[in-house]
Amino acid sequence: MGWTKYWGVVIVAMLMSTLVVFAVHDEAKGPEKFGRYEFKAQDKKAATDECDAGGKPGPEFVPTVRDKEPNLALLKDAKPEASSQLEGWCPRRHCVEYLNDGFYNNCRSWIIGAIPGWAQIDMGDVANVNRIYFGSDHSQGFVDRTTADFDILVATSKADPNSDANSWTKVYTHKGDPISETTEFTFKDVEARWLRLHIRTNGGARVDEIEIYGGKDPMAVEPDGKAATTWGEIKTE
Repeated sequence: MGWTKYWGVVIVAMLMSTLVVFAVHDEAKGPEKFGRYEFKAQDKKAATDECDAGGKPGPEFVPTVRDKEPNLALLKDAKPEASSQLEGWCPRRHCVEYLNDGFYNNCRSWIIGAIPGWAQIDMGDVANVNRIYFGSDHSQGFVDRTTADFDILVATSKADPNSDANSWTKVYTHKGDPISETTEFTFKDVEARWLRLHIRTNGGARVDEIEIYGGKDPMAVEPDGKAATTWGEIKTE
C-alpha cells in the first residue's frame, strides 16, 4: 500500500471515529408517542434559551424510547420530587423539575442540597421496571459532583416523602466508583409507581436526568407490591 493511500485510510478512519463519538451527544428527538405512552414536550430551543451558558455543548435530547422501550420518567404525567436542591441557582439551573425534563446538560440538571437525601420520579401509575439510567453530566463537560454511595428504591403505593426505608423496597445498592457518565443500572423485574435515588454521601451530587425502563409495554401489569432486594449490573454509555 502506498503512503498516499495509507494516510487516506487513516484519515477516513479518524473521521468515522469522530462521528461515532459526537453521535452519542447529539441524539435526535424521540417520538412524542409510543403505543399507549405519551411523552412530555421537548422544546430544545426553549431549553437552550433558558440555559445561561451553564454547560456545553448545550441541551441534548433525552430519549423518549430506548431499545424499543418507553422512558417512563418522561411520560406526560410523570412528576419529579426531591428532598432538597442547591440554593441560589434555580430556575437558571439545578432545579428539581430538571430531573425528568427531557434534556441532558449541566444547566438542566438537579443538584442535591443536603446529604443524605433523595430524588424520585412518580410515573403516574404502576409499571414493571428493571433498569434506569442516570449520570452527573452526560456531555462530560463537568466531571465534579458525582455520587458513589446510593440506593435505588421503589414503591407501589403513596409513601410519605420523609418515610423510612420500611415504606420502600430496595432493588439496587451502589458503593464504589463515582458515577459520572450516563450509566445503566439493571435489576430484577419489579412493580413500581415511585422510583427513588437515595444518596448517602458526596455533598453536592448532581443528577443530569433520570431515565426509567421496564419493557416494551411496562404498564401492562397488575400491582402486587412484590419486590426483592438484589445486586444489579451497571453499564456506561
